[in-house]
Amino acid sequence: MQKLKVGDMVQVMRGGERTRATNRGKVMSIDRSALRVRVEGLRLVKRHLRKGVDRNHQDGGIVEKSGSIALANLAVVCPKCSKATRVGIREGEAGKTVKRGRFCKKCNASID
Repeated sequence: MQKLKVGDMVQVMRGGERTRATNRGKVMSIDRSALRVRVEGLRLVKRHLRKGVDRNHQDGGIVEKSGSIALANLAVVCPKCSKATRVGIREGEAGKTVKRGRFCKKCNASID
């Protein structure tokens, strides 16, 4: 089971984005081979598009989109205590199947 999933709220713990006023955001995508994560609203980069290259931007121009952040620089934010925390994996039995779930190591609340 992965400790970070798409849609999780994360906080930047190291790097240039840590000092911003809003250093939290939702995970948009994860590149597991490169260990990089795209977070909504963080590490915005500008891309210059030619006219007619992309269907969403027919006129071209300068587009801002989020860049990637190293996976090691992020921490999951617990939805209950709203603090950046480490994530543990707990196994529990639900009938005949073993169900695995993530939990906050600070307040012991379930994240999933």
